Amino acid sequence: MKEEKKKLPEGITQEMIDAAKAKGLDVRLAEVPIDDDGNTRDFLVCVPSRTVLGQFRRYMDSDPKKADDILVKACLLSHKAEVLADDDLFTGVMSTISELIVIRKGIIKNV
Repeated sequence: MKEEKKKLPEGITQEMIDAAKAKGLDVRLAEVPIDDDGNTRDFLVCVPSRTVLGQFRRYMDSDPKKADDILVKACLLSHKAEVLADDDLFTGVMSTISELIVIRKGIIKNV
């Protein structure tokens, strides 16, 4: 069955997606608000790996800015220079990436 080519957002190519998947990354498109008028923009991101989460948690309490930088720099796969230069975009992307952190809550039972 032939795959239909989807129209990708500006600045994101199929080659970028394929390269990230070849590295074993779980790739997603993140729609992030860019202003207060409801306008959004798509960014290519990946789900944080266990290694990235470990580095992120290491600085989460002692140096939150460094923790946020680690998360964004490791998981943002498109428009990196633009996001790092704009505080509002950075915060939006960081918040969106942090939603990809999967936390499953277990149940403890007496035996």
